[in-house]
Amino acid sequence: MMLAVWIGLLLFACVCGCALILTAKVQRNIRASKHISMSAYGSYAQGQQDKHDLNLFGLAQQLRRRFGAAASFGLSFQSLGAIGALFLFAGPALEKGGPSVVSIGLPILGLFGMLVSASLAELSSAVPTAGGVYHWASALGTRRWGWYAGWTQLAGHLALMALMNGACAFIIDQLLSVWLNYSSSWLTTGMVLCLVTASQVAVNHFGTGRMGALLESGILLHAAVLVAVIGGVFIVFGRSVYSPELLYTFQNFSLEGHVSPWAFIAGVLLLQKLFVGMDGAAQAAEETGDPRIRVPWSIFLSSVYTLIGGFVLLMCLTLVFPAVVGTALFSSGNSLFAAAALDGWQGNSLIVLVIAAAIWGSGNSELLICSRALFGLARDRALPYSGSFSQVSRERQTPLAAIWMAALLSIVLFGAGRLADGGGEAVPSVLGFAILNLQIAYVIPIWIKLRLYNRHRLLEDAPWHLGSYSPFVNRTAMAWLLLSGGLSIFALGWRGAAGTGLLLLLALAMDRKYRKQHLEKLQSRLKRPRGEIIRIERKFHLH
Repeated sequence: MMLAVWIGLLLFACVCGCALILTAKVQRNIRASKHISMSAYGSYAQGQQDKHDLNLFGLAQQLRRRFGAAASFGLSFQSLGAIGALFLFAGPALEKGGPSVVSIGLPILGLFGMLVSASLAELSSAVPTAGGVYHWASALGTRRWGWYAGWTQLAGHLALMALMNGACAFIIDQLLSVWLNYSSSWLTTGMVLCLVTASQVAVNHFGTGRMGALLESGILLHAAVLVAVIGGVFIVFGRSVYSPELLYTFQNFSLEGHVSPWAFIAGVLLLQKLFVGMDGAAQAAEETGDPRIRVPWSIFLSSVYTLIGGFVLLMCLTLVFPAVVGTALFSSGNSLFAAAALDGWQGNSLIVLVIAAAIWGSGNSELLICSRALFGLARDRALPYSGSFSQVSRERQTPLAAIWMAALLSIVLFGAGRLADGGGEAVPSVLGFAILNLQIAYVIPIWIKLRLYNRHRLLEDAPWHLGSYSPFVNRTAMAWLLLSGGLSIFALGWRGAAGTGLLLLLALAMDRKYRKQHLEKLQSRLKRPRGEIIRIERKFHLH
């Protein structure tokens, strides 16, 4: 049995080793590239370089560049939403696949998630614009590929926002029902959801200055929650820890039998949320200093640190889960993570409020991502009412209409998920919808990159690249996205797949309607005179 433990730990160590190898390879390639960062000469010099890079794509600098390396990393890290994902899916994943889901499944899941993030990071370094996969696919492929990548990316992130805000609203509603002595229901949770989303709109409304500080503090908050939960659990349950040997056998949740291969796969796929959404930093590329370097590092490292933090926390929870009984607020079956946190902190609701704050931060990051995705599509006339959603406030230098619309769409999507689940929790349908849409969005630019054999001017000029490792990483990422996407349809239910199908039909209908103006806008943008770009930028006091 101890041999299984050592093999399992070696598996996790190998995944971490792969991350170090990729990091070292990229560092060497950055030093060998022609890219020269101007950060050492001050923010103004770096801003001029970033603006010049953006102008080469026919785009004016309208958004304010306030995000540094930490804020950019925080955007992707909080988009992955480790705390929210563990709150929602740690218990169900263990119930389906047993402890081996964490000890064996999570490192495997993290390895492939890391390779996908590395492939996306290369693309973000080549095309440092807000729009993410939409612009990557458009610049390297064709207008039509960019269209479908953009629509599925937007839908996927809206679903992630709905998940995070729904989880935050559920926690707050449970606490309020105890404090104010009322019966919690989906009506009250829905009301709290609207208030949570409205608070995020208010924060995003005031521009990127405060958002940068929030994104940076969100990293520390996530770390504090991990430390607090692990510390509390082992202080209380330190003597109830199971032998690590049980983690590396395919036992079921009750440790009374073995899990089937499909139950193990289904449990692993529930944790896939931990490695979906890492592309979030790319949506703020036009608000980040030196985005060709900082954005790809944010995309890649957010997956690596989520794997490490998630693995350590889930291992700790799994070792003590039979001793976790939960409280009136959360049973271990509903949320193992919240139940363990409350048990570890003697039922103190303060820890639950901190967890809710961390999840709120993830939803807040998703609102920024979704609004920039809307803005990027609308700027190229790829949406209805593009004129409104592409407008940027001169005072705030923020796309206010896009922020409000993204917030509204996330609430509607959460309600649609609840209806699809027959009045249930809306989690399985929304999760399946989010994962499938984002996997489609990721597959498109990676497939285009494989077809080009990395032989494209934009890819060759990108300072953050994997060099000789790139073909293997891209092919493996592509194969994983296709395989896990197909399995997710069966593991997470058909409703998410049905919603994705409806979205693709809607995108097809919109493409037929807006094809001409979208193509004309892209062509005119690429041929935009330098003087016109300067006139646009003067409106925002950039000169």
